Amino acid sequence: MPKDQDQNHDKGQAPSVVVPITGKSRQRTPKNNRGVTDKQQAFIEAIIDGNNISDAYRLAYDASNMSNASIHVEACRLAKNPNVSLSLDRYYSDIESNNRLMALSRRDRVISKLEQVALRDGEADGTQVRAIELLGKSMGLWIDRVETEDKTERNEQQLEKDIQNKLIALGIK
Repeated sequence: MPKDQDQNHDKGQAPSVVVPITGKSRQRTPKNNRGVTDKQQAFIEAIIDGNNISDAYRLAYDASNMSNASIHVEACRLAKNPNVSLSLDRYYSDIESNNRLMALSRRDRVISKLEQVALRDGEADGTQVRAIELLGKSMGLWIDRVETEDKTERNEQQLEKDIQNKLIALGIK
């Protein structure tokens, strides 16, 4: 008997014996170059395709013997997996970056077209003037402001009464 088993036995404890598990062995699923397994990748792709995490879990894993609550718990756990969440974050970051680039590209095309219209040869017409105006606004040269000024003569009591009436109308007092 090995030394540690002897010591446990002397203390009145049963000796500890390591018994190898026979039969079905669990093999680790190989990970791809992004650090996720094929099933995790299927889960990620299902989410990207618009599925919620529970449905994505059902599509990626065999969940036929699982309750909805168990599926949800496992799906949440999988979504929090560092490699899975990093892959999802990268995907959403790429989409956001592409959207920004597309918006800038559209803005550049609009400004380019406005410049073409504004700078075309010939007599200036309304479209050219409007194109120049829109170009100026896009560069912040013109800012539309509407200024209102109340020139009604009122004394202090009339102002207080008007304020009270407005507060009542707003339901504040």
